[in-house]
Amino acid sequence: MKPKTCPSGIHPISLKERARGLFKKHHYFCRSDLFFFLALLFLALSSSTRAAVPFRVVIDPGHGGADEGTVFNDGTRRIAEKDLTLKLAHKIARQLERRGFEVSLTREKDHEVPLPNRTAFANRLKAQVFISIHMNATSRTSAEGVETFILNNTTDASSRRLARLENSVISETPLESPEDMDVALILKDLRLDANLSESKRLACQVQRNLVISTSRTRHVPQAHRNRGVKQALFHVLLGADMPSILVEAGFLSNPYDRALLLSEKGQYFVSSAVANAVDQFRRSPMKRSALNSCKIN
Repeated sequence: MKPKTCPSGIHPISLKERARGLFKKHHYFCRSDLFFFLALLFLALSSSTRAAVPFRVVIDPGHGGADEGTVFNDGTRRIAEKDLTLKLAHKIARQLERRGFEVSLTREKDHEVPLPNRTAFANRLKAQVFISIHMNATSRTSAEGVETFILNNTTDASSRRLARLENSVISETPLESPEDMDVALILKDLRLDANLSESKRLACQVQRNLVISTSRTRHVPQAHRNRGVKQALFHVLLGADMPSILVEAGFLSNPYDRALLLSEKGQYFVSSAVANAVDQFRRSPMKRSALNSCKIN
């Protein structure tokens, strides 16, 4: 076999047959071909390394310290939202870690964390998902079920507030001028727009799993437990640079929800539902039909 001709000044390199017959015996390559092959191999290895980067989730146990959140007190016992959210957050974290996620909590103990610091913490860690856990309450004790929120920044007032908050978190020096504020606003809006559809997908997945799980324990139709996916200007979601949601896991004012959230079995059902939803979110997109049926109120 006549060796192929390489460009002037470049000498052919003979590669002998290797395992699995990848190369024919005495097949010839120029050095330029080899360099190209090595470049492709480097890119493949780089992609593999990037793919191996762990998926990090930040769980935010709502309230803490002097901020107790909603409190149930019937004279015989007192239940503070801050304690239940912390307990649930730890259980969700353990469930996610068993599935191979890296998980961090915005607070590990009962202490107060300023709202801007919570998403700033997630941003510093470059988390892929931010989930804030909360409990609901109302004077109407018959109200029950779960609901999941994504950030609503559709009004000019909320967008301005968002930019100010973002500036206070990430900037060492305040942005005084309207021009600087406009730049911060534009940049933040771009990040929010990029994350909006993924926040919706995450919220719909979490809401769906929680409704299915808690309706089975209640033995009621899913519609009875489903309070929907909604948009609201929750300050704890302001500033997040990743898909972010706030989960209202149940009503402390409702006897069933309260018993569910206080029980080990109920906490297992809720934490498993959230962890499974995040795993599904990471692995594959929701079916279009399921996503279209998930209406945002």
